[in-house]
Amino acid sequence: MSLIKVVEIFKSIEGEGKWVGLPVSFIRLEGCNLRCIWCDTPYSYDGKTFFETTVDKLVESIEKFGLKRVCITGGEPFLTPQLPEIVKKLLDKKHTVLIETNGTLWNPEIKPLKNQNLLITCSPKPPVYFIHDHLLPYITELKFVVDETLQLSHILNEKTKKIIKNDFIVLQPEGNRKEMVEKAIHLQEEILKAGYESRVIPQCQKVLGMP
Repeated sequence: MSLIKVVEIFKSIEGEGKWVGLPVSFIRLEGCNLRCIWCDTPYSYDGKTFFETTVDKLVESIEKFGLKRVCITGGEPFLTPQLPEIVKKLLDKKHTVLIETNGTLWNPEIKPLKNQNLLITCSPKPPVYFIHDHLLPYITELKFVVDETLQLSHILNEKTKKIIKNDFIVLQPEGNRKEMVEKAIHLQEEILKAGYESRVIPQCQKVLGMP
């Protein structure tokens, strides 16, 4: 039985995206293929801050929290080969599962698991990294970190317009900085002119002082 590398398992209040404020169980998997300068979880890919466990034991730990929503994050969850197995077992236990990904990777074993209880939040990292073509049809939310480099063309382009619906885009000011909040509001106005609504949501876990 193969082991998976897990950085931490915990329950908290979701601080980002459209689940914000809801009670959620978290699985943080080890490893990331990117190195964003503003990453607030560098310990998730330092190669030493993790423990090894089986999928069954991981699911058992989540069950003990007694919450129906589970967020699988990282690092980058798609680096873990057992991700589809984790998702399937959680779905079988009647959990609603959210995968948070940078969008650059794909695992075809996710495809048969697609249903209303599997959600994928993609947080693209432009201008260098963009969304994997095979992931596009499975994304249920696009979350952009609003930093100095983010432009409207990174949010609305040939790829993203294939999947964007109203209330699909989240703009997250980097570090909750005032200048990035102002930029997010400006981008929201530009997105609205293009016919789409978006949400500006800060990292609420930092405001609340929670993990």
